[in-house]
Amino acid sequence: MRRFHKTAMTRAACVFIAASAVAASAQGLKTTQQIIDFAESKTTAYKSWSADYTKSMNMFGAHMEVSGPMAQKPPHRVWMQLDMPIMGQHSQMTTVMGQDGVMWQIMKMGTQQQIVKMDMNKLGSNALAQAGVQGNPLDQFDPAKQLVATREMCDLNVGATRELEGQPMYVLEGPLKQAALTNQQWATMAAMVGKTRAFIGQTDGFVHRLEHYDKSQTNLLMAMEFKNLKFNQDVPDSTFVYQPPAGAQILDLTSMTEQQTPSHTVDVGTSAPANPSPAQKRN
Repeated sequence: MRRFHKTAMTRAACVFIAASAVAASAQGLKTTQQIIDFAESKTTAYKSWSADYTKSMNMFGAHMEVSGPMAQKPPHRVWMQLDMPIMGQHSQMTTVMGQDGVMWQIMKMGTQQQIVKMDMNKLGSNALAQAGVQGNPLDQFDPAKQLVATREMCDLNVGATRELEGQPMYVLEGPLKQAALTNQQWATMAAMVGKTRAFIGQTDGFVHRLEHYDKSQTNLLMAMEFKNLKFNQDVPDSTFVYQPPAGAQILDLTSMTEQQTPSHTVDVGTSAPANPSPAQKRN
């Protein structure tokens, strides 16, 4: 019995030491690529995550803010319910996407409701790339791949450490690269944004806040923030399933979006920004 307790204590001590070493190593990261590699490794290991999401925008002389709870279960299951002002009225948009890659958006404004459907599988990366849009459209819901894509579009450097919600943050910031000017997905943003800043948890590796500044690099245009983050909780699969009511009118935008691309090639493989080449990683 004593041998059993001694062995158990030894194993527990080894686990604690290993965890401490990983934490110490993470806190000692110095370069942009080291921080992104750490964030990608941590984020891809989460089986699920949930948060209170807020997005604020200050553009064209107007301010708008949307907020609400959201949950994700990798690789592509997403649920979010956002409150937003539209035409002076309170509105709510619920987004649901299951493992099948079909995204539903249910917009409620007063007594009116609109149901929109989009099959993300049919908007492949090859077709979108020909239209100037990089990456797998499903990757927009993957925080790790979003960060890597941001690295490809922005010349990020390590900034001074900050703290958010009691956790020290790595700060990566910098201007858009020239490549962003030729990417239709970033074209509108590139015309306005002068600097991007990301706050990455030194413990959880998650992007807690993302900011975009105007050309003066001082005025905040847009910010996205995740608060009350919870990882690896038991999120039921039914959360990511939506069944429209019988007889409901559905606006299917899939074909309309496909027609805007030169090719209808279906390709939902891994996106280019999510897997940069060794040469790109060294930049």
